[in-house]
Amino acid sequence: MTKPLKVLVFSYYWPPAGGPGVQRWLYFAKYLAEFGVQSTLVVPHGAQYPQLDDALMAEIPTDVRVHRVSISEPYRWISWLFPQSTKNLSRGIVPKKPNQIQRLLLWIRGNFWVPDARVGWVSKAVHWANNQP
Repeated sequence: MTKPLKVLVFSYYWPPAGGPGVQRWLYFAKYLAEFGVQSTLVVPHGAQYPQLDDALMAEIPTDVRVHRVSISEPYRWISWLFPQSTKNLSRGIVPKKPNQIQRLLLWIRGNFWVPDARVGWVSKAVHWANNQP
């Protein structure tokens, strides 16, 4: 008897997040399961998503393992400090004439969070994966 093929996927965007990026991995995992491929997804816990779609939670196949890694979400504390200025910036929407706070936040994002502000969760996800049998 052959061992089932196993796949480990790291994805920042996973339900309850919404949008096309979420659906890509969700349906990929769903169809892999139909072909007997065992999927484990490592996703963030406590992420702040620009779009939510709770209906996608029901689409997660029961045989797909999902491990949620706790993360520190930079957009959460920045939006707490500057709620009005960060409303659209976290969604990637930049106003034609950003105010001083928005310009500062864009500069920080472009110079310190490379490739983006969500890069910090990767080390925790890889740490979890390295400690699995």
